[in-house]
Amino acid sequence: MRRIFVLAMVLFALSGYAQVQFMLPAVSPEDVLQWLRQSALPAAEKAVWLRILPQAFDEGLVDPKIAQAFFQRLVGTPPTFVGEITAIMEELLAQGLSVTHLMNKVSQGIIMGRSWAVITNEIRLRASVLAATHASLSPYRPKAEARASVSVRVGSFAFQARTPTWEDVEVEIAEAISDFIAGGGDINDWSGMEALARTRLLQLRGRGLPSNLVDHVLQVLTPQLI
Repeated sequence: MRRIFVLAMVLFALSGYAQVQFMLPAVSPEDVLQWLRQSALPAAEKAVWLRILPQAFDEGLVDPKIAQAFFQRLVGTPPTFVGEITAIMEELLAQGLSVTHLMNKVSQGIIMGRSWAVITNEIRLRASVLAATHASLSPYRPKAEARASVSVRVGSFAFQARTPTWEDVEVEIAEAISDFIAGGGDINDWSGMEALARTRLLQLRGRGLPSNLVDHVLQVLTPQLI
């Protein structure tokens, strides 16, 4: 059963391997929340974000630096666009899924001058694929998983490093499948999707993703799972 793809389409219709980040200047969760309170974003969506962000920050589902840029880009965009994007990400966060990469995609789309509809449709697709990937891979999640995070601050400069997790593996697989679909790939080419996801994981093995997690997921990743 092609679970990831089928579930993604249903959702779409209804709706040392540390990763290192440099922040110049440092942006804390409270910085983002304070900026958001004073922002000109629509009141309803602002209230939603102020409600869900604290927990999202605590659980590492949102990167403060990316979130800050995301919200700044949203200012001045149509209220309907803000509402749709907020609803998509609120649903993902409710499932305990990271939205940092999707915030980055929105910011990139705005910078590139893409239409609101194009950005929204792409984010909706990527969100659906991520949710489906998570649902399909959850049974295979390792029972024990090491997590670590280190933060060093010097003045306004900050250095952060964290050990990538199973969620990061899910995101990379989902993004590979989404790239395949968004790039015009045949939606019935399950082997093509699986091959692209496998290639991405192998490229990140021991670099952006821990080798043990990559090896674990590669054992269960098949065209049938896609």
